[in-house]
Amino acid sequence: MVEKKKNPIAEQSRQWLIQSLLSLMNKKNYADITVTEIAEHALLSRRTFYRIFDSKEQVLQQCFLERCDEYITYFQKDEHYRLEQIVETFFIFWEKNIDFLLILQRNHLFYYLLEELNEVLPNIHDIVRGDQNLYGSTLEKKFALLASAGALWNILSEWIQIDNRPSPKEISEMMLRILASNS
Repeated sequence: MVEKKKNPIAEQSRQWLIQSLLSLMNKKNYADITVTEIAEHALLSRRTFYRIFDSKEQVLQQCFLERCDEYITYFQKDEHYRLEQIVETFFIFWEKNIDFLLILQRNHLFYYLLEELNEVLPNIHDIVRGDQNLYGSTLEKKFALLASAGALWNILSEWIQIDNRPSPKEISEMMLRILASNS
């Protein structure tokens, strides 16, 4: 099968539209932003917008998907991960994207990114843990991944709001102490 080449102009326009939406979300509520504003802020026409996206929600979803894909690549650098490395990598990645997370929180969209992340958790698990058959069933694996992601996500939600936040390494060490004291 021949892979379809991406149109570089369309790809650049896609990125401009994503950046435009994020920039506008920094200034006003997501609910109040229109497609026209996104296109104009990107110096593109509404027609160009609709050639690439169906809605502003689709722009945001594309942004989420790109972050999730980028997150997955963080785990393709190494082969064997210990729990502390997984936690630290999680916080290192999101620390680099903290402005994005804060924009989402201000716009009450933080949870929607978690939904996208939950979709890619099985891929991340397979990269990090491989085929170790750690769980008795697919459902057990899914619940374990959701429980882990939920805990990390709740901590992340608090962590990004702290002015002098602990480093990713400090968070990882703290979580290991917490887990050790609860076992």
